[in-house]
Amino acid sequence: MNMRKYIAERLDSMRSHGEKDMLRDIMEDIFIPMYEHMELRYSQLESRVYEQMPHIPSTYVTWGTLMEHESLSGGHPYLFPVLDEDLQEPKISLSNITQRLRDEREVRIGSVFIEADYLICKKIADSRQIFEGNLHTDNGKNFRIGVRLHLSERYSACVRNLYRVFVSNGVPWQTLNFPYIFKMFDVMLTRISVGEDSVSGISSGYEADFEQYAGHIKNGLVPAWNIQKLRIKGDDFPLAAIDKINYEHVFELGEDGSVHGYLVDFESSDISNVRIQQNSLIVTSPMQKGLIWDMYKIIKRKDYITDYFRYEPMSNEQADSFAARMTTYYGTTIKTNAELHRLLESYDISKYVNFLSAQVVSGDVMGETYEVNDFLIDEIRDLSMNKSLLLRFSPLSRDSYILRDLISFLVSQVQLIYPEFHCVGVLV
Repeated sequence: MNMRKYIAERLDSMRSHGEKDMLRDIMEDIFIPMYEHMELRYSQLESRVYEQMPHIPSTYVTWGTLMEHESLSGGHPYLFPVLDEDLQEPKISLSNITQRLRDEREVRIGSVFIEADYLICKKIADSRQIFEGNLHTDNGKNFRIGVRLHLSERYSACVRNLYRVFVSNGVPWQTLNFPYIFKMFDVMLTRISVGEDSVSGISSGYEADFEQYAGHIKNGLVPAWNIQKLRIKGDDFPLAAIDKINYEHVFELGEDGSVHGYLVDFESSDISNVRIQQNSLIVTSPMQKGLIWDMYKIIKRKDYITDYFRYEPMSNEQADSFAARMTTYYGTTIKTNAELHRLLESYDISKYVNFLSAQVVSGDVMGETYEVNDFLIDEIRDLSMNKSLLLRFSPLSRDSYILRDLISFLVSQVQLIYPEFHCVGVLV
């Protein structure tokens, strides 16, 4: 609020010149100086609190996209497959396939990306529709098969594991904005027409008629992110720790080590503590010899002239702000629409959608979003709650099929702030 402008407008509305002159003198000599002094003190207080809070770690920003097999199999400077197994098509013996089907277990024979809006993907996932196709084997045989599309849970398991590692390292969890993995579907073989005398050979590929969804099906794509999993060997001659019981194993991060994020998997070895000191990562362990541990390196993105992405890399990058620091580190509840608006606008993806409003509604409300942090529900939400928080967004461009995925990310962030509500979002 511009206090000087407000006072000038109020003075202009007065008709008595004597009263106006008197009030002007009071404002100029007493009120305005007092107001500006208080503004300065509040600003100083806010700056002091702001500086005392650690900055949201930009070194832990994650990026995710889709890439062709060929682009990833040859290596990339900072992108790696979420699952290494995706670089190879499943090769399963026909005898194994038939045995698993007899045991009433479906068999994954491939994965596809469905380039479609979330509501279409949800319809496919819920329908369990069977599609006709053919399975090929390495000995030249073909078999009629029935397959269905099942929303892949392999990637959500990787995200769940990453959350565990974040927590064990004491790094605040940053929800992944990775819409593509929520459109990856496993192709599950449900039946095959094969005789007893034909149970031989290894599967070498398949083809299926996905009918009305055929135009959305994309093959040969692999989810990739800027997270590299490393297997690290401890020092042969570690230093003795201060307690004279444990040992400190030093891993050199290199000159640019400080620009990347590092997370040690405590469950991969006997590790009691981890710290980063200058350009070194120091692991404390009671083991003097033979220490081997897993480490996740979150590599800072660097653009290259030769980069070409068919699918735009998406991130959870967030601008530094007072509201962001408060909510991330201290769990401070946002009380107003304006504060919530500033928080959601701080994310890089605000260039795709615009936050309009938040409304508390009694009972459960059907939205157009899903919970990105679905593995956190038991921790952050009281399932007996009977109120919803409905968030409305407007798209800045309507030609994107990931808009509802993007607002799902934002709604999931709001859910972390308001565990007492069931948060949902809609596009208007």
